[in-house]
Amino acid sequence: MRRLLLLCAAATLVACGARTFESRATTPPPEDGADDVSAAGGGTWSECYAGFAPTGNARSDLGRLTRACGPTGGMRAITAVTEATQQESDPVDRYTFFVPKAGACYRVYAVGERTVSDLDLLVRGPTGEDVAADLTNDPFPVLPPRGPLCFEVPGVYMLEVSVFRGQGKYAIQVWGNTDGLGQTTP
Repeated sequence: MRRLLLLCAAATLVACGARTFESRATTPPPEDGADDVSAAGGGTWSECYAGFAPTGNARSDLGRLTRACGPTGGMRAITAVTEATQQESDPVDRYTFFVPKAGACYRVYAVGERTVSDLDLLVRGPTGEDVAADLTNDPFPVLPPRGPLCFEVPGVYMLEVSVFRGQGKYAIQVWGNTDGLGQTTP
């Protein structure tokens, strides 16, 4: 019920209070074969975090998660790591990121500290429509879990972060490949 209320409230306030992620200079992805895109339906995309166990330190855990999963599909960090604190009763935190062209693919990684037992993510499109949502009940959502989210429409997208159960710090980062899957920027 709380999720439904949060979604309804967010829909009416979609343009209010959103922060833009701090931009990050991009570096070329590693050339170690980590850009295997043959498993867009799962496989490599979800195996990278199948055994992930958070230690309770949001920033350090996010670093481990993105090192394991981030480079898949030629992706690289497109935002800096952002940290914030939230509790169940707080409104969702909103961040925006820019998709420069059709075909660009992204994944969002987030990890809550030990006192966050369920961290949720929702991506909204340029007109406020729901694009992808985290349906897990854990403190380390990967969105989407089984592969990248490739956008057909360029524009400003909104990411909503909600501590559904617990309270505390979380760390979040968006990774992407603006040239699409299987291609890397020189």
